[in-house]
Amino acid sequence: MEIKMPRLRKIFLLSFIIELVGFAVISSLPIHDPALYASFKSEDSAIISQSFFPMWLSIFPHNLLIASIEFIPVVGILMFGFSIGSTASVIAVEGTATKVSGLAIFTSLMILPHSWLELPAYAVAVSTSIYILYYLFKGELGKKYMKIIYMYIFVVIELAFAGAIETSEIILEESAHPLYSLYMWIPAVPIIIFLIWLYRRMDSDEYKHKKEIEKDEYDFNQF
Repeated sequence: MEIKMPRLRKIFLLSFIIELVGFAVISSLPIHDPALYASFKSEDSAIISQSFFPMWLSIFPHNLLIASIEFIPVVGILMFGFSIGSTASVIAVEGTATKVSGLAIFTSLMILPHSWLELPAYAVAVSTSIYILYYLFKGELGKKYMKIIYMYIFVVIELAFAGAIETSEIILEESAHPLYSLYMWIPAVPIIIFLIWLYRRMDSDEYKHKKEIEKDEYDFNQF
């Protein structure tokens, strides 16, 4: 019996869970690296000193480059792991340097809406790379090229939104009322709802297939 490949959305969910667990575990480690912390603070200061559009241009293209590499079969999986490890290590180093739990810093980042746009985008990218690899081995990649293009377009849109939300959060955090950054959930919620709808539309053949299976099962049971 042929073993069916898990659906793309299932691979995405698994990738996203691995991503969150990886960040939580690594950021909790007591990593001491003054050089890395100094480099991070210098880069961070250079970014937050900019106005909105230049700051967005510092964030969005960098994130899109990472996601683009994650689309490449095999290489994307390695990049996904490296990205989690390197970013979470910076959080851990910041926690050690400031004597605040790295896990607490990670949790504070997850309270902000940009995390729920940026991190899922990477999970979409790496899950698509696994999807590409499967159909490449199966010799049926040509049938799936439009879905792959759709997924890349989706990631571009999602990371563009994520960059805009994160830029706004940074500007608000630098104001007299840092907690105002949480107000970015107001535009973020409809954006997330829109992106869920868009993902389902771009992956509509999978959902249609699921409905057909459910209908066949229902007809069989009725018989």
